[in-house]
Amino acid sequence: MLKGFQSFRDWFAGFEANYTIIGGTACDLLMSDYDLDFRATKDIDLVLILEELTPEFSRRFWDYIQDAGYEHRDKSSGKSQFYRFSKPKNGDYPAMIELFSRRTERILLPEEAVLTPIPIEEEVSSLSAILLDEMYYQFLRKGSIVIDGVAILDTPYLIPFKMKAWLDLTKRRVKGENIDSKNIRKHKNDVFRMSTLLGGETVLPAKGAIKKDIEEFLLKMGDEGLDVKQLGLRRTKKEMIDRLRRCYLSGEGE
Repeated sequence: MLKGFQSFRDWFAGFEANYTIIGGTACDLLMSDYDLDFRATKDIDLVLILEELTPEFSRRFWDYIQDAGYEHRDKSSGKSQFYRFSKPKNGDYPAMIELFSRRTERILLPEEAVLTPIPIEEEVSSLSAILLDEMYYQFLRKGSIVIDGVAILDTPYLIPFKMKAWLDLTKRRVKGENIDSKNIRKHKNDVFRMSTLLGGETVLPAKGAIKKDIEEFLLKMGDEGLDVKQLGLRRTKKEMIDRLRRCYLSGEGE
């Protein structure tokens, strides 16, 4: 389990409607619910649900950051809005928290909050860019559930975000951006790990841009290598791709 998870859960009990956790921490919680192991993760990716966001949550969040003693407190300066807090002085807190919002004016931080601009070469986050898309944001809102006292994105909703992140990072690397291949590969591996949690009857027909992204991802996976043994997977790559097709592409979207 993520170091610092308990402090986060305790601090934000009762505020589950204000946010949704995505990324590796969500994957870890979902797989742990089935007594399955997931790769180590050190950060929490937190998406604000603007329609539910309260001033009380904003104050609580800043108090949490202060109590943790995060040495680095950074804010993006571009269109993609996110905050990054890292290197806590208190070891009972997560090593890093990334907070994503579609509109920064809804984040009510106190006047004494000093934030450092994130360097432009580090600024672009695949997740924050995805959340600027209205369809993906509404898709996320539909998929939030509460597990172990925190709000996270449920498995069938989380997988398309991982697919989209892989597509975006791959395209950026092709264009010459300095993208770590390990970061790209982890999203691909997470898709196949998480696919094992899809029940046989789980069907979530995709539509629009999300459907196109899923189709593109699955098409590209035909030529992608995947070490199923190393990942501890019992199905073949083809079997998992077929399962994902049945889940998302078997009918018309909502």
